[in-house]
Amino acid sequence: MVMILIILGIVTGLAYLSQRHSMRTGKKSWDIYLILLFIFLVLFAGLRTSYNDTGNYITGFVNSENIWDFLSDSENLDLLNNPLFYGFQALIRTFTDNYTVFFIICAIIVNYLFLDFIKKHTEIENFAFSIFIYVCLGTLMLSIAAQKQILTMSVLTLAISQLFDKHYVKFYIIVFIAGLIHTYGWLFLFLSLLDTKPWSIQTFVLLIATVLLMLTFQNSITSMLEMADQVGKNIPAEEIFDDNQMNILRVAVYSVVPLATLIFRGRINHNIDRENSIFIQMSIVTFMFMLLGTMNGANMFGRAGNYFEIGLICSLPWTVRQLFNRQSVTMVFLVAMLCFSGFYMYDNNGFNYGYNHKSLTQFIGEIVYDQ
Repeated sequence: MVMILIILGIVTGLAYLSQRHSMRTGKKSWDIYLILLFIFLVLFAGLRTSYNDTGNYITGFVNSENIWDFLSDSENLDLLNNPLFYGFQALIRTFTDNYTVFFIICAIIVNYLFLDFIKKHTEIENFAFSIFIYVCLGTLMLSIAAQKQILTMSVLTLAISQLFDKHYVKFYIIVFIAGLIHTYGWLFLFLSLLDTKPWSIQTFVLLIATVLLMLTFQNSITSMLEMADQVGKNIPAEEIFDDNQMNILRVAVYSVVPLATLIFRGRINHNIDRENSIFIQMSIVTFMFMLLGTMNGANMFGRAGNYFEIGLICSLPWTVRQLFNRQSVTMVFLVAMLCFSGFYMYDNNGFNYGYNHKSLTQFIGEIVYDQ
């Protein structure tokens, strides 16, 4: 428990110092504190030796073929089998058998894209709180658990930026590329349909569709699995019908922004800009997936919802500032930090027993020895 609190403190503290620097200069550029935060996150993820699916990724990398053998087998290029991830893995494996090199390269990509996106697309005074939420929701821990998913999520931040600028062709191209890393990335293809103010007609259509799926869960999901099988994407039924329901506490956490923006829709939509509209719509999509997870397949629906949770991360501090005056907003942030910290500790209760890492000195020694 102490270790996860130290991680939260270091990450939030460096983000706050970066925020203060930006407030002094009026610029959202990279500063020394953001660079230190980036280095910390890269080492945290890159030097790991165990946590969640890390063992499977280590085995997959060590047993990976080189890039030339990978490209020579047409089965490896099947668009539905994550060819870009495995091709990237094969490319790194061509030059080294040290899995830590692979993890560090992935961590550099992931953390640069996430930090740069959050820095650019949150108000200057909201950056530290958004990074705090980034840790507490579990996005940071996902970066050391699910390599394919987190790489895809980070690449999708580039797609969101294009959507903000109404560069729809670039948006779809990046989403297509992200889906080659992990197929779930293609869920973003319908995000452009939600390019409206929160709780518009499109949002309510999404809500109705979610409720109908929940009411007809067994038959509807079975039909979807059959359709996926017909196009060549085999999803084992046991991944969904595994009698694993989403924790209600997690659902409640993800409901904060959707419910607040629904209840106070008039006030929120009166002052909202296009970026925060899309962010809030994304938080609603995440919430819908969490609701589906209460029926069954919590792991699968939870992972699907994770792809959109950057919207909650960026929109929550903005929403709080819209709903509370200057005198009370600080108290609300403090209460929110206490609540999210409690969820973070609950959600990562077994972290100390699952996470292990090598030292930077040990890694450098391995590189020197290999030379």
